[in-house]
Amino acid sequence: MSPNLYNNFLNWDDTAYILNNDLIKDLSFNGIKNIFSTPEVVSTYAPLTLLSWALDYAVGGLNPVVFHVTNLVLHLLIVALVFYLTKFISKNNGVAFITALLFGIHPMHVEVVGWVSARKDLLYTLFLLGSLITYYFYTEKQSKYPKYYYFLACLFFFILSLLAKGAAVILPLILFAFDYLKTRKLTIKLLLEKVPFFLLSIFFVMLSIQMQAKGGAMDDRQFTTVIDSLSVGFYGYLNYLIKAIIPFNLSAYHPYPNALGDSNPWYYYAAALPVLVLFFWLLTKIKKNRNLVFGFGFFFISLIPVIQVLPFGTAVTADRYTYLSYIGLFYLIALGINWLFTKYKALNKVMVCSVLIYVICLGVTAYQYSKTFKNGEVLWSNVIEHYPNNFLGYMNRGEFRVSKLKDTLALEDFNKALKLNPDYAGLYFNRAFVYTRLKQKDLAYADLNKAIEKDASYMVAYLNRGLQHEDNNNIDAAIKDFTKVIELAPNDYFGYYNRATLYNRKGNYTEAISDLNHIVAINQFLDETYYLRGKTHVLLDDVNNAFKDFSKTLEINPSFARAHTQRGHLWFHKMKFKEAILDYNEAVSLDDKQMDAFINLGVIFMNTKAYDKAAYNFEKAKLLNPNNHLIYYNIGLLYQLTNRHKEAIIALDKALQLNPRYTPAQQAKLENLVVLKNKSAN
Repeated sequence: MSPNLYNNFLNWDDTAYILNNDLIKDLSFNGIKNIFSTPEVVSTYAPLTLLSWALDYAVGGLNPVVFHVTNLVLHLLIVALVFYLTKFISKNNGVAFITALLFGIHPMHVEVVGWVSARKDLLYTLFLLGSLITYYFYTEKQSKYPKYYYFLACLFFFILSLLAKGAAVILPLILFAFDYLKTRKLTIKLLLEKVPFFLLSIFFVMLSIQMQAKGGAMDDRQFTTVIDSLSVGFYGYLNYLIKAIIPFNLSAYHPYPNALGDSNPWYYYAAALPVLVLFFWLLTKIKKNRNLVFGFGFFFISLIPVIQVLPFGTAVTADRYTYLSYIGLFYLIALGINWLFTKYKALNKVMVCSVLIYVICLGVTAYQYSKTFKNGEVLWSNVIEHYPNNFLGYMNRGEFRVSKLKDTLALEDFNKALKLNPDYAGLYFNRAFVYTRLKQKDLAYADLNKAIEKDASYMVAYLNRGLQHEDNNNIDAAIKDFTKVIELAPNDYFGYYNRATLYNRKGNYTEAISDLNHIVAINQFLDETYYLRGKTHVLLDDVNNAFKDFSKTLEINPSFARAHTQRGHLWFHKMKFKEAILDYNEAVSLDDKQMDAFINLGVIFMNTKAYDKAAYNFEKAKLLNPNNHLIYYNIGLLYQLTNRHKEAIIALDKALQLNPRYTPAQQAKLENLVVLKNKSAN
């Protein structure tokens, strides 16, 4: 799986979990507290996984290699734990080796290692195996340490597993499977020792359902009948059983084959037959072959949280769901191979060659499939290859291409996706974004309208349409859209900030202040909010509050150059030139395009007779905007103060050429003409 080390982040949860997730970018005490106290990220509560990403970020920032190295290291640790666990229960190194080998190289496990967001599966499996190993020692008749040490360790690892991913809730059932394998009698004591595990599982099941429902994952798919629901479960089990032996149709996404509300395909219902036959056959082996029942039981139990009988999302199966569950099947395969080698020793060479060929085929397939996770374009192209009639692959590939400025190709993808699913509002929104970048604003506007028509609660579509209205100077329509954004997202700053900007343009300063006050109250987007509110206070001649807001802006973000310039203006008008110079100098050091700061620095130096410094700053301002009449007016005054009246008149003429109605320049030019006339007369 070495190609995974060179893979990039994917536009498939990596964006929300990592790239745009501020939680993982703060490893301070408060940052860690926020990780554990935040209810959900992408509809899941997995603080331990977030913490692992935060450690990766602390080491290498957003360098994907660091994240992929961690995934690979975790996978190798899990392979080692699989070896030790199966060694303990089988008492056979060969069985343990084959089990761990199959687990380590199987193509169905590539997704967990190659996709950074699948870190949840790695961590919860790691700690769940730790829990199982300590439970094994707990159930041993003789142990090195007191029994309760192992019991507490088992419970501790279980908690860690739950904090990595809620799918760990099935551990209590697996513990019963271990009890069965070790022929422990079903007693009150045995049941009572599982109580804390079940209580934790029940809590995390309820939490998971709540988080998934909150994120809308449970709205994506609803079954019309119980039979339809169960058929999906049977299909999933049969699919995973077959792929354990023959890993085919490898894809990051496996959509439902039927439209929402339609009956499932016949083979979903037919899948019940072989699965039920297997189940009832295993019932006949309960007393005869505990290994056989345990291996299949481990497989079936591990898949319970993800078998989609209770549907989450739009995928019917996922390769990563087999990561833990295949331990049971690989254990059985290893036992079977060991039995064949013992039973038919004369054929050992043939069997060794056969096993080697099979393992090599698995390894080569896994190696090649690992390359699929290189980036979003390759990943979703592979999905499209397997499911050309599903819109999601085209949509996600289009989104990746947008991020790489491949707008023409992205447009082709969105068009194909819309042919497959013309009712999906997000596709119109995505295409509108591309049209905007391609300067086809009319088409963009039409698509935003279509997105809103398909989904009247599509907040971001209203936001972007409002921005487009703003660009077209259609202020009232923009305000209407931003008001709708506020209605849909009252606890976010988007609508308030943009509406406040437009209220300022209309001269509705009181309304603008009200919107900005609301953003401050919800504690979002604070530096820009205080800055805009400060500018609004200036427009209301409320200098004291303006000063407070610019100072607060700089307290939050000391590198905010424009805030330094604006506060410098306030110092300037208070005639506190020393403080003004400090702010202006900081502004231009942070951003050498702060023209107003250069102009006012020049004015201050001119008034304090530091004429060379004044000239320098006026020239810097002129380089930024050679068509600003105030620059030439002040240069004219500087020439006048240094008795260079001809140059002063030339500069003032330039100012009047740019703004013929600028009276101060007319007056200054007249004064210089009078001086020259008097000199001529003398």
